[in-house]
Amino acid sequence: MKQRNRTKVLSITLPAMMAALGIAVMLLGGIFGVMTYTAPLIASAFLIPVIVELGDRSAWLCYAATAVMGMVILPDKELACFYLFVGFYPIVRPLFYRIRAGVLRAAAKLLFFAVCIAVDYTCLWFVFRLEAVMADLKEAGAVMNAVFFAALILTMLLFDTAIRAAEMVYMRRIRPKLMGVK
Repeated sequence: MKQRNRTKVLSITLPAMMAALGIAVMLLGGIFGVMTYTAPLIASAFLIPVIVELGDRSAWLCYAATAVMGMVILPDKELACFYLFVGFYPIVRPLFYRIRAGVLRAAAKLLFFAVCIAVDYTCLWFVFRLEAVMADLKEAGAVMNAVFFAALILTMLLFDTAIRAAEMVYMRRIRPKLMGVK
């Protein structure tokens, strides 16, 4: 009975705490403009404990809560949209590892990231009509925009490596202390 209550409490509190941490990091990212793309990635790393302890369903709910709160609360809609379209990556990441061939897996990740970023900026342009973002893109020119998007995709590939490292740190260092698991 005691273990069941602990599991029930954990299933409610862990996603709520991780969502709150994600929002806090994104709020800080909105304050420091250079974190427009890194803050959502850091916030999505808070899904790792939820995935490990409670599974994908709870992680999807935590992601959705964070994304909705971000779209409502955050003043920086570019940052909030980036989380909305990329923040779920830690949940879907294991699907890529079903692809055995490393080259095909890397190509699938590249395509996935490119589509997510394209949908993100399409939404910023047509749905939110963020004129400042669009003016920056128009002013930069085609070559600089291509470099920018390539850098975003490269950042996402680095993020993939960072998520793997974060998972290992959580499993080896944090989880045993937090959950009393050996």
